[in-house]
Amino acid sequence: MPDNDIPQVPQPDDAVVGKEAGAQMLAAACAARDAFYATLGTVDADVLAPLVNPAFMGGPRWPSLRQAWRVIRRADSILIASDGLSDPFEDDDDVFVPRGHLLEVCIEAPLAAFDGDAVQASWLFDVIYQVSQNVADHGSIDLLVQRHGSVSMVLDVQDAPAGLEDEDEQVGVLLAQGAATLPPAFATPYGEVLLLAVTVLQPAELAHIGAAEDKAQSRRDLAAALAASPTGHLSVARRPALIPR
Repeated sequence: MPDNDIPQVPQPDDAVVGKEAGAQMLAAACAARDAFYATLGTVDADVLAPLVNPAFMGGPRWPSLRQAWRVIRRADSILIASDGLSDPFEDDDDVFVPRGHLLEVCIEAPLAAFDGDAVQASWLFDVIYQVSQNVADHGSIDLLVQRHGSVSMVLDVQDAPAGLEDEDEQVGVLLAQGAATLPPAFATPYGEVLLLAVTVLQPAELAHIGAAEDKAQSRRDLAAALAASPTGHLSVARRPALIPR
């Protein structure tokens, strides 16, 4: 057989061309992500997804268009993780590029934070929904995390718990890679995908970042303080503010 007839196996970050090859790449990416999420806890069979894709109404488009989140139940907490930010990108010429935005985001909170209500109806789901959309819209959050160690955002959260909003009625969040009970990344056939933990901030913590001369360092210091605290990366509405010195 001539050398040029030997099928070439795509290397990490290599694109594939054609709907069939793209479907195979997407299936492999989804299988790797599903397998990883299963190591974190018991994954609900149903995914959380909007009835109408926000991309059709002017919202950010996710890599494979699909937008979803998984609910992962742990012994004393519930974790909600994006499911699709790391899907392969597809362009108009049916060229597929693996790993999408190179990351997925998640938020974890104690069981009590949900008060027995449906996860999708909680303010915590609104947080991870908005963070996911911001990641898709920005497109390069992975580079900011690699450069600065963490990223902060402010969100207009529906039904935010009392005392969590700042003077502008917004809620701050910190995105950081790695936590005591969360791996910093997971493997796919096409390379690693980052897992960013989202932690809801107290207003004083958000103000501390905003007032800092070196905001990147203030975020790194806060991430370290949170990691060393009793609640760690968990999003807890009422806890003492941690102001690194």
